[in-house]
Amino acid sequence: MSNYWIGDTLGRVLGPLTLQSLRELVGSGRLKAVSRASRDGSSWEPIENFTEVKDLLAAASKSNPAVEQQQAERLRQLVRSMQNAPAHQVFGVKPDAPLEEMRGAFFRLAKRYSPEHLTPETHPELRTAHAEIAELLARRMREVEAQLTPRAAPGARTTTPNAVRAAQHAPAYTYSAEEFVGLQMTRNERLQVDIKVSRRNAGIFTDHRIINLQAGGLFIPTDKPLKLGTRVDLVLNFEQPPRQIKLRSSVIWEYTLDDGKQPRGYGLGLADLRAEERGFIDEFLRNPRAAAPTSSG
Repeated sequence: MSNYWIGDTLGRVLGPLTLQSLRELVGSGRLKAVSRASRDGSSWEPIENFTEVKDLLAAASKSNPAVEQQQAERLRQLVRSMQNAPAHQVFGVKPDAPLEEMRGAFFRLAKRYSPEHLTPETHPELRTAHAEIAELLARRMREVEAQLTPRAAPGARTTTPNAVRAAQHAPAYTYSAEEFVGLQMTRNERLQVDIKVSRRNAGIFTDHRIINLQAGGLFIPTDKPLKLGTRVDLVLNFEQPPRQIKLRSSVIWEYTLDDGKQPRGYGLGLADLRAEERGFIDEFLRNPRAAAPTSSG
């Protein structure tokens, strides 16, 4: 009897499965995100290449409004239960968990409930429910960030000037990547990365100890890091003063581990910045109010 392994868009793998087991899973409507399959667990092909399951998946991809409305109501009940629960209960960690552990737990939940992983045919109520829980998670994580960022590590001295400065300049993550990161494929098959640069997220140029403007890069904290070497058309859209800088870049650093040591994300090289563009960014970072207006070139 043939066995199958299946993988979804989040990188998860399930198997080995018999064809009958696979049919039962498809029939339950739980495999909408499956994108690849294998008969040996190592050689993978697009799921569309497997004729014996292609028709099953096509039928499963048709939305069931009644079922999805029930799922939406269950998510709304979950949101209601989270509203007044302590943050550590929401994220499933101990009450005294450090900030980095909280971040790791947040990203795991955000990945599970992000509406970005839903198919276009998903019922609007279910999509809205996913968006509501994702926003609640982001809001609770921002609250945790505000509470824990000023605190030093256990046993550390907190009265030194260096400790005070470190707390004041800690990265201000929004936990909503779509706020300033947008990804789409360009016609030349390079990935286009659009970044909305504001005072709030200017730390993408300075906060990472390795990938920063001084070292010729910027770091994007996100739970969907791009792979090392990915070529991108980078577009920096500065909020105030308005300015757009375009350049070709590539991923020179990726951090995908859920170890709580630092946020997951990727670094983009800025080697193609012209001197005038570098000067604009330097001034933007130096001046807390507004950089001097400069022609876009």
